[in-house]
Amino acid sequence: MRKEQTDVTKLGVFVTLAVVLFTVAVYYIGNQQNLFGANFRVNTVFSHAKGLQPGNNVRYSGIDVGIVDRIEIVNDTAIRVEMLLERRVRSFMRSNAVAKIGSDGLVGNMIININPGQGVGEPITEGGVISSTTNMETDEVMNSLESTTENIALLTEKLLEITTAIQAGQGPVAKLLEDPTWSHYLSQTLHRLNETTNNMEAITQQLHNDLDPSRSKDSPLSFLLRDTTFGKEVDQLSGEIDSLILQRTQPILTHMEEASKDIATTSASLRKLAEGIDLEEGLAGTVLKDSIAAEDLRQILSNLNEGTYRFNENMEAMKHNFLFRRYFKKQEKKAKKAEKQEPSVATFSPNPSK
Repeated sequence: MRKEQTDVTKLGVFVTLAVVLFTVAVYYIGNQQNLFGANFRVNTVFSHAKGLQPGNNVRYSGIDVGIVDRIEIVNDTAIRVEMLLERRVRSFMRSNAVAKIGSDGLVGNMIININPGQGVGEPITEGGVISSTTNMETDEVMNSLESTTENIALLTEKLLEITTAIQAGQGPVAKLLEDPTWSHYLSQTLHRLNETTNNMEAITQQLHNDLDPSRSKDSPLSFLLRDTTFGKEVDQLSGEIDSLILQRTQPILTHMEEASKDIATTSASLRKLAEGIDLEEGLAGTVLKDSIAAEDLRQILSNLNEGTYRFNENMEAMKHNFLFRRYFKKQEKKAKKAEKQEPSVATFSPNPSK
């Protein structure tokens, strides 16, 4: 009987210890997995999971703040990762934070590192999405190193070819190193370049001296740059030249304007005269259109001219005739007497000499 009680007691102690150990283990595991604390969820999207699994740790600025809760394939280039984080870090995390997949040590489990973003971002919300970045894979690093090694080997091979060609006396570099003429030309070129540099330095120094008021107060360049009256004198001279040009050209422009007005008036008069000519019934139209009438008019004018000439000859003959000589002499005396009685008119010169 006593033995049975001892066995029951031992069984009770064992069960009690097992329950306590189980409770402690569940609490410890739950505490590690944030099962009993206040949590909030944050999502991010990666292009490659890199072996990440649910339950892996999540760190914010190097501190464990949560776990990976779920991983879901969205498409062939996007994998959504849902993280369960402690609520105490919610006030520090911003929406511009950046998530990155890393490893816990050299051979440890994969983890997610969350780093604060640049600048000021909005506070993170429940179920919010943060951006992500991907580290270069080891294979990619090796491929990059292999490509770099190949480029270095190719560059070394080219340098070796160039060195061999120079040693064999091929190319301009080898000629420059071995031919004394090239060396002489190069020496002359460097000497002339040095002289040019010295001349430029001397010119610069001279210009500096000319511009320095303490050294060259009376130099022409310093006078032109610092004299305040020189500009005013130039402006005054320019104004006087403008006034002189205007004074000389104004009368010419006035006469040209008056001549233009006279030409315009004459043109208007001619236009008016031309418009007043009746080309259909008038004499001008008859002369311009009828060649016979024009010839008759020309003959009439010729006859009038000839008759006038004959009349003048007859009048001249009558002056020398004794019957009319006295009459013409009386007329000449009257004309001379009338000219003497007329008052003399003073002449006016529009441009009197000074």
